Amino acid sequence: MSHTSVSSDNVGKSLLLLFTLFVLATPAHAQQKADAEKTLFRLEDDFANAVVKRDARALGQIVAPKWVYSDESGVMERDAGIKAFTSGSDTVTKASNANMRAFIYGDAAVVIGVLQMSGRGPQGAFTHRYRYTDTWAKLDGRWQCIASQDYLMPNAKR
Repeated sequence: MSHTSVSSDNVGKSLLLLFTLFVLATPAHAQQKADAEKTLFRLEDDFANAVVKRDARALGQIVAPKWVYSDESGVMERDAGIKAFTSGSDTVTKASNANMRAFIYGDAAVVIGVLQMSGRGPQGAFTHRYRYTDTWAKLDGRWQCIASQDYLMPNAKR
């Protein structure tokens, strides 16, 4: 008789334990992802509302200290990006997000979507749509946007 043999009873108990841990952990993980997604989508909406209100302080709370922004005109670091969104000759009166999707990787995430902005500028009323990619990281216990990229979508042909 070998002393190193594993009884089928012990194998069965081990498999049952592993299965139970998997079943218990999966809903918790799914709930964490759902909570993160909900928070990120709210932050995306807060970002859009801060642009409408020209609220540099609110944007400063959303973006990380080393946030970088790029679009078809170039690249801006944090202060220049915040200034571009909260000042200038265009007045945004309405902004809304659509088609948002979040890809969550632990304490990092990518959110993609379409931002529609309407308002008034030197050439009159405007409505623009931007496809964007925002990269988020959990820093100091909260989600902060660390990089943003967008581009102006062409007008749909009618």
